[in-house]
Amino acid sequence: MIIRICDLETTSLEPTAEVVELAYHDIRDGHLYTTGRRSFVKPAAPIPPSSSAIHHIVDEDVAEAPAWNSVWRLLVERDDDAEELIFAAHSAHFERTFLDPLIQARWICTWKCSFRQWPDMESHSLQALRYALKLTPADAALAMPPHRAQPDAYVCGLLVLELLKHQTLETLIAWSAEPPVFTKFDFGQFKGKPLSAADAGYLDWLGNKDHNLGEDWRWNARREIERRANAKAEEAARARRQYLEQSIAAIPGAVSVRDLENWWHGQSDHWAAHGILVGSEEYETLRSACADRKQHLLSTGEPQFEPPGAAT
Repeated sequence: MIIRICDLETTSLEPTAEVVELAYHDIRDGHLYTTGRRSFVKPAAPIPPSSSAIHHIVDEDVAEAPAWNSVWRLLVERDDDAEELIFAAHSAHFERTFLDPLIQARWICTWKCSFRQWPDMESHSLQALRYALKLTPADAALAMPPHRAQPDAYVCGLLVLELLKHQTLETLIAWSAEPPVFTKFDFGQFKGKPLSAADAGYLDWLGNKDHNLGEDWRWNARREIERRANAKAEEAARARRQYLEQSIAAIPGAVSVRDLENWWHGQSDHWAAHGILVGSEEYETLRSACADRKQHLLSTGEPQFEPPGAAT
């Protein structure tokens, strides 16, 4: 098995973007190899200056480069075709928009996994994680400069190794198949606050109404709504269990059939408050305890009380 950590640099972040650079590093047997592969890619359209400002790749760099339809095949090269290739990338959904139509494989998204493993990190960008986790490259030059395919792939490989110290490979793949788990808002009126700070109406809007904040936030809002519902149900269940325990303990203290019947008929509001329905298991438990106490009182005789003012 090979974990192949890849990175793409492109002409933009738009759906029409083209790849201008590809690189990868491999992890085998828990070791990140410093030798990898990289190639420029010649796009059909010029590279916008705004993109060059990020990765510093310009048209002259890619003028003699091969086209994407041949360069992508570098990613599936291996010595043994029987070896499984598992791919990894930071924010892997971006690489997958280009690669999923070409390569069928399992993926690790280190961005998604970092939200799960280190939810309280100030930032989950690749470079922020590099410094926060003190990911030390074998050679500092291998990690520089940022926003180029090969250095970013190498730093991402260091992050994969760090994640594997805490989780199994299968866990990382499973996490990567789901949306990232956000713990706090990075926008709007609740910016910087945990999801638990948002009111129900705001969460309903974020989870179920039209907006342009993306499906990841929609999924997280629904997850928080479900968490609250489960917490409310658990609290109701605890209260119901407490009521039952207290009632079962109190029933043997009834000293007369009349007292027992008065207590029974006065419990309907409590049953409604705790969700105890006629015929339910909880109802039958209470009914059985009362029936047993009534039978005991009838068979042993009820206590006799002196009328008020009688001599003792």
